[in-house]
Amino acid sequence: MVNELNILDRMRATLRAHQFNINIGKAYIYWARAFIEYHNKQDPSELGQADVESFISHLASERYAAVQTQSQALHAVLFLYKDVLGSCPDWLNELVADQKATSKSNTLSKDEVQSLLSNLYGQEWLAVSLIYGAGLRASECVNLRIRDIDLQKHNILVRRANGTAGWTTIIPMKLLSSLRTHIEDRKLLHIKDIADGLGEVFLPVNVRELYPNAARSWSWQYVFPSTERDFDPVSGNLKRTSQIPEDQINKAIERAAIDAQIYIRVTSTTLRNSFAAHLIHNGVDSKQVEALLGHGTDKELDGLPLGIKSPLDKIHIH
Repeated sequence: MVNELNILDRMRATLRAHQFNINIGKAYIYWARAFIEYHNKQDPSELGQADVESFISHLASERYAAVQTQSQALHAVLFLYKDVLGSCPDWLNELVADQKATSKSNTLSKDEVQSLLSNLYGQEWLAVSLIYGAGLRASECVNLRIRDIDLQKHNILVRRANGTAGWTTIIPMKLLSSLRTHIEDRKLLHIKDIADGLGEVFLPVNVRELYPNAARSWSWQYVFPSTERDFDPVSGNLKRTSQIPEDQINKAIERAAIDAQIYIRVTSTTLRNSFAAHLIHNGVDSKQVEALLGHGTDKELDGLPLGIKSPLDKIHIH
């Protein structure tokens, strides 16, 4: 068993000698102690790559540490080995470099996306699959209307916050059947709602002024409705169908990532970034990728780039 206090005292002295910022120094001491105690005070010089990886995985899966926190802990361990113990195995430098690259890119591999999606079900699975497969933001996904989905042309119209048309992106071929079934079930629910005197949805002010009766129309219904209803502030008594909460999607992604044993913080933005990275890896021009993401002028976004296949079509989904 190693003398923990002796090692930490040596680390404090080394940090002072290197003139580290006092807060960073405290953080490094904290993580060095956590690393030593995690391995039951075993001498760090007797530990190997698997032991360091196990510690970082523990931070991610058990303590839900953010990527930046994991990175700081790993750098503290690197400092412990290199500057305090005078030993820095090649594998530790490689771990730090890999972790830095992962943190900077904030993307998942195709296998990780496949594993994450396999831990989702129902409406959440379909919504998250679209976020990755079409490059949508979570807010764009939950605000999709029936009229925005074109199953014949295999594309999605993404609307701006005010309800006006923005740009067009792709529907993964592997989601066509699931989307079709989902929309058919959604229509049956809407018919029942109308029969019950419900079925009204929120509309942006400019849309409501142009189309006064559109709130109950099928085409303006949300693709992903919430099970909860909102009171219409205009009538004061008519319950409106709302969209699935964005927070619900983000929490579903976080849970699925943990279940898939993905030890970085995964968000809807991570999946959107992965969509872009995987398209570029597949040879799609970066300008076309930017257009699918909605980046660029209205002229640049006018028209869907032809012949592009979603990265979701290249992985196995359930």
